[in-house]
Amino acid sequence: MQGKNLKSKTDRSGSTRKIIRFEDALLAQIESVVGRGNFSAWVKEGCREKLRRLGIEPKS
Repeated sequence: MQGKNLKSKTDRSGSTRKIIRFEDALLAQIESVVGRGNFSAWVKEGCREKLRRLGIEPKS
């Protein structure tokens, strides 16, 4: 018997989906600068920058 695949077809290997909330005003500011298409990359880069400021080298 094969093990059940717990990830859906849209999930990617090596990553995990997280659902977070943004205040409406903050989200509007972000989207006005980066647009909807670059949102994920922009947020990830912000998290990496925060890690660097804390003296932690982010993993790729």
